[in-house]
Amino acid sequence: MNHIIVTEASKNMRAMAREALAGKWQIAAVATLVYLVAIMLPTTILNIFFGGELGYSGLSSLYTLLVTGPFTVGYSMFCLNLFRNQEIEVAQVFYGFERFGKAFGLCFMMGLFVFLWSLLLVIPGIIAAYRYSQAFLIMIDHPEYGIMQCLAESKRLMTGNKMKYFCMELSFIGWVLLAIIPTMILNGIVSVVYPYAMAGVTGEIVSYIGMIGFIWLQPYMSVAGVAFYELANGNLRPGIIEGNATIVEDNRQYTAETFIEENKENLDSGNNDQL
Repeated sequence: MNHIIVTEASKNMRAMAREALAGKWQIAAVATLVYLVAIMLPTTILNIFFGGELGYSGLSSLYTLLVTGPFTVGYSMFCLNLFRNQEIEVAQVFYGFERFGKAFGLCFMMGLFVFLWSLLLVIPGIIAAYRYSQAFLIMIDHPEYGIMQCLAESKRLMTGNKMKYFCMELSFIGWVLLAIIPTMILNGIVSVVYPYAMAGVTGEIVSYIGMIGFIWLQPYMSVAGVAFYELANGNLRPGIIEGNATIVEDNRQYTAETFIEENKENLDSGNNDQL
């Protein structure tokens, strides 16, 4: 089995994401809103009204534990279909509940492994998180895989690629800072006008309003992550941008440009300006 070292520039993966999202930003934002609200709103309500009671706090944690995996699988499927120009609908966010056991188990095992590595130091935990970062996408592409097989395949894909994935995510730092500005402004205004309001319902409402920017940023980042996944697994995306990766096979290396040259009739090339 070939192992691919991704060398594509982060700006090009972002360009691939923008191309895939063209004309689909609205449905992507709605799907993201459903995804985030479905995970966060019930726990927020429980914490607001019953935050001081241990039983309800535990219920909130249990809810998060149970639904994070299925919703992440569903949202990942939505982003994967969007990138591949396949049919997309907001209801796909709930796809993970059709395979609840495996989705929950995968999320649980990922969290467990990251937690165990974090007991050593923070850095090993972060590395572990990147090591298993592709597991949800792998599970969608290979529903026949078991939980541990998805984790093992993610580990294989990310060997030699963790730093590239980190740099790709880091390239969004400017957009992340821009997205949190509304939250900072609203928090500042409310804190001055109503200094005691931030501790209650008003504070939660302000936080949700301030997250509007992330409803648009999250799909951008997630689809760029899918672009990375498609490069790492060898599915070079024709019609958007030339893949640029190093394929390691039989102790020899050749770049994806060579691969594209050998398969011109199957691959198209495109250009996207840096954002």
